[in-house]
Amino acid sequence: MNHNNPHSIVLMLVLSTACSDEPTSHSSRADATSAELAPAPTRATARYEVDFMTDMIDHHAMAVEMAELCLEKAVHADLLAMCGDIIAAQSAEIETLQSWLLDWYGLSHEPAMSTSGQKRMAKLSTLECADFEIAFMEMMIKHHRGAVKEGERCTDKAYHAPLIELCENIVVTQATEIVTLEQWLCAWYGRC
Repeated sequence: MNHNNPHSIVLMLVLSTACSDEPTSHSSRADATSAELAPAPTRATARYEVDFMTDMIDHHAMAVEMAELCLEKAVHADLLAMCGDIIAAQSAEIETLQSWLLDWYGLSHEPAMSTSGQKRMAKLSTLECADFEIAFMEMMIKHHRGAVKEGERCTDKAYHAPLIELCENIVVTQATEIVTLEQWLCAWYGRC
């Protein structure tokens, strides 16, 4: 953990005052509503949740930006519709994750894109029509695979039931979109 990062400093304070190292069973989660508003019961789980939520906010923000570009450049109506769905779903999930960070850990986080993400977006923005669609779908498939992998890990490591449910939804939704994008790449462009 970077101790100079303001998020890390606040998290350390939250963890030192609100978390014990004693594990809490999943069945005890439903015992008290106030527990749902508290940080995770162990430092490791709390750290995991904060890291997961901040990373997924950034990850979703890039997908939203890619999908917004898709609305400008894609030619197939089905792909345009999926891009609209990605924007709606992932923008809502960003807001939800931001609210949980604040409610559970007293942290705020605005999306940030890595330098490599910025470079990929810049390259994608130069493409048109079929070239754009092929590159977009290949990039979104790879992007979604990362989210599916992290979502699966989240279902095992997170404490808060609403976060686990959101992670399950990420896995199902994005795995389904991967299959659809692969089918379109094959049907439209012979990339099977």
